[in-house]
Amino acid sequence: MVWLRELRHNPGLLPKLLVLIYRCGYFIYFKVHIPVVRQLLYLIYRLVDLLFVKLLLNCDLPGSAKIGPGLTIYHPYGILINDSSVIGHNFIVRAQVTIGNKGTGGEACPQIGDNVEVGTGAKIIGGIQIGDDTTIGTNAVVTKSFRDHSVLVGVPAHDIATHE
Repeated sequence: MVWLRELRHNPGLLPKLLVLIYRCGYFIYFKVHIPVVRQLLYLIYRLVDLLFVKLLLNCDLPGSAKIGPGLTIYHPYGILINDSSVIGHNFIVRAQVTIGNKGTGGEACPQIGDNVEVGTGAKIIGGIQIGDDTTIGTNAVVTKSFRDHSVLVGVPAHDIATHE
């Protein structure tokens, strides 16, 4: 199964548990269609999410966020992903990353392509699109869209990759 391979690929116990809890929430949110069963499972998920993910790791990784298979988390502390964000396959994320909107209400969230790696402390904000095979450097602040095969660094982020 895909999620077992994903769990094996994550380093350490805490990243494995974080991904497992997220995938359980994702399954309940998108795949369970029997209302009573869904409510009961969702209540259990929210309790585990509160105690482990929010209180212990200070993360917000809601099960309603759409993240493709291959999620890899290094140093699972302080990661915040808005539930309206859409993230592709093979996403690599590190500590203190924020992915979301500006908080002004009703604003779109980022859409991130496949095979994207995000460095520690990076912020990806607004209704932007990040292309496939992109690397986002440590502490970069991304507020505009970038194409495939980009290497983003700085505040505000700019592309340092040479595109042919």
